[in-house]
Order: sequence, then structure tokens, then C-alpha cells
Amino acid sequence: MTTPTVRLGPLPPLRVSPGTLITVLLFAVLMYPGLSRGGVAPSTAVLLAVGIGLFMIVSVLVHEAAHALVARAFGADVDHIALTLWGGHTQYRSRRMSTLGSLLVSLSGPLANLLLAALSHGVVQLTEVGSAGAVFFSVSSWLNLVLALFNLLPGLPMDGGRALETLLGAALRNPGLGTRITAWLGRAIAVAVVAYPLWRILRDGGAGGFSLLSLVWAMLIAGMLWQGASQALRGATLQDRVTTLDASALASPVRVVPLGTPLGHLDPAEDLSQVLVLDRTTARQGTVGRVLRIDPAAAGSVPADQRASTPVEAVSGAMGDLGALPAALRGDDLLQAMLEHPAPAYLVLAEDGTASGVIMSADVNALLRGR
Repeated sequence: MTTPTVRLGPLPPLRVSPGTLITVLLFAVLMYPGLSRGGVAPSTAVLLAVGIGLFMIVSVLVHEAAHALVARAFGADVDHIALTLWGGHTQYRSRRMSTLGSLLVSLSGPLANLLLAALSHGVVQLTEVGSAGAVFFSVSSWLNLVLALFNLLPGLPMDGGRALETLLGAALRNPGLGTRITAWLGRAIAVAVVAYPLWRILRDGGAGGFSLLSLVWAMLIAGMLWQGASQALRGATLQDRVTTLDASALASPVRVVPLGTPLGHLDPAEDLSQVLVLDRTTARQGTVGRVLRIDPAAAGSVPADQRASTPVEAVSGAMGDLGALPAALRGDDLLQAMLEHPAPAYLVLAEDGTASGVIMSADVNALLRGR
């Protein structure tokens, strides 16, 4: 099913998942029993329950909009805001954001919910005690307070966890360690989210329909939290591997010969699989040309008396573009340069412009996968 995209003023594109409707209905089902027991007429209780569910979606949108606007203020490229079954998230990219910027982006969402809670509480003071409006804004204020405090929990993927991750990474001078600590805290929170309603059921000696629904909802949320924390751990491992990338160390002493080179000019004892054929006539921005790889079996089948008249490209297969990378590139800078100009191979150039070797994209991918 296609996710609808909405534009709201200066905000980035808003993607609204059909699962958002399920969230509204679940909130309504969870809120209705408490509202109906408060002396509210059944029809009014239904309207209030649905209205509160809708207001929670608005609260999530305000939360994510705060993330998006603060991220944009600190130079991030914000792609979109998504509203989903689990709430929402803001997708943005920033190569290097300051510690203060990362901290403010993380905390801006919960702070927006605290502001909504305060505003809703203020409206309650202006409405008649016991009225439908007072009930609506009172519950909405409480839910926004809970949403803010839940998001401030110090474990990934919660906003509080991201803030703690930023602080620990800066204090320890090891962002990966900061991520691992907060990810494991996130896993502990996931366990607690399920343990609490389960403990209440055991304490009460059984589970009613509402308790079972709360437990199922808690298990779904816990699964989402555990998955997010696990993803953060995988990301930390990947980042550790990225930091080890070194263009000079990765460069293989592959020989590059121009198009048209006679096969007979190559040393018969040479490992032809380590010889690349470069066609500079097809060079475009970010590349030095198209590259081919010699097939040793095909080259070996050429009779000795015909090797001098056989161009190397006749026994070669196309690989694609050959990029160029400075030998001084390391870590994120090296990976970013490769992503900006994707190619199957890159010529590594020293400061004086001479080639020191070739980096194969497949080798880098294998290194990042831990192989």
C-alpha cells in the first residue's frame, strides 16, 4: 500500500502510514474504559476516546516537527517526517553535527511534548470542571507528559538515549562505546516495558481483557525498542569498521594499462587478473575512464605468434567506471567520497598525482560486512 505524502508549510514532506489509523483506534480502545467509568455518557466517551487518539497523533507530529526544524537549523538535510503504527520518526542526514546540535535535536521532541502538556493543562484551568473539554485536555496533558518522559528514558532508540549517546561519545572520545552503552540500556528498557504489565497481571492473580490488551501493546512496543537498540549496536560495529578504512592501506598494487596495449607487451609470468585496462576516452566527472579486467583464461588461449597483434581489450571483460581517490583519505571521508562517485574500482593517487594502487569496491564492502 502506498504511503500518502502531505506537505504542511515549511515542514519537510510528511508520510502518513495507514498504521497511524490503527494507533488512533488502539488509543481509543485503551482510553474508553477509563472515560466511561468517570461518569461520562457512552457516546461522549467514544468521541473523547477517538479525539484523544487523534490528538496523540498531532502530538507525535509536533514532536517530530521539532526534531526536523532543529536539525535543519543545525545544517542537516531533512528528508521527511513519517507517522507510523509505532509513532513517528524524522529522517535526516548530517555529515558532521556538533555535540550541542545533536543534543538539541534529540531533546527538542520531548521538550515539544512538555510544552503541549503545559498548554493543555492551561486550557483545563479555563474550562468548566468535569466538562468534556476539561476531560479531553486533562487526559491530553497527562499523555503528552508521559510521552515526553518515556522518550527521555536514557536508552536507544529513545530521544533520551540519543542525547546520552552524544554526551558519552564526547566525554569518552569514543562514539562507538557511547552507542553500545545506550543501546544496552535501550534493551533493558524494552524488557522493563513488558515486565511491568506482566508483573501487574501476576500481582492481581489474573488478567482481564484490558490487562491482556495492555500486555500485547507493551510487547509490540518492547519489540520495536529491542529492534531499534539492536540496530544501533550493528551501526556501532559498522562505524568501527568505517574508522579503519585507509585509502593507502586498501590500495592493491594492481597494474593499469591503456586501451590498445598489445597482449604481447605483458610479461607472460605476470598475474593477468591483477592487470586492469583503462579507456580514458570515456572519462566523465568523478572518474578517469572505463575499466576492463583481463580474463587470464582468454589471454592464455591466444597463440604466441598472435599476442603482439592482439589488444588487451580483446581478452578483457568490462567492469565499469574507474574512480579516483586521494591516498590521504581515511574513515568517513573515504566512504563518503566513494558514495558520491560510485564505481567498481578506484585509482588511488598520491599527492604528486602518481597512482599507488587500486581499491576494489567489492573489497571495501567485504571489509564493512566483517568478512
